[in-house]
Amino acid sequence: MGGVLLDTNVLSELVKPRPNAKVVRFVRGLDDPWLCSITFHELAFGAARAPDQERRGALLAWIAGVKAEFAGRTIPVDDNLADASGQLRAQAAAQGRPTSVVDAILAAAAQSHGLTLATRNTRDFEPFALALTDPWR
Repeated sequence: MGGVLLDTNVLSELVKPRPNAKVVRFVRGLDDPWLCSITFHELAFGAARAPDQERRGALLAWIAGVKAEFAGRTIPVDDNLADASGQLRAQAAAQGRPTSVVDAILAAAAQSHGLTLATRNTRDFEPFALALTDPWR
């Protein structure tokens, strides 16, 4: 498989105490994995909501490691991506399939870089006509 943009749910699976073996194999087998900077928003939100300080600290350290690992392979949310994602979100809404800002940004990031989007929530991305894969399958 060529380049793959990882949705937050794929990354989050890897930090679980018992991650899904299919997802772990999928990610380990990737030659060209990518992230979008919006993913760090979602990860930071999740870490901030951790039930205890120890877990929060462990998650923040893990996030720092992910940022370092994906340096040079993180798509920033710039003006062009913001515009493209706004257009995609409007198109989805016109189809009667309203979507979240984050999903529209991820879809635009994948499209603009010719990447397949890896997510557990493939149905959420169907309005965007992009290549999808579900690592849990």
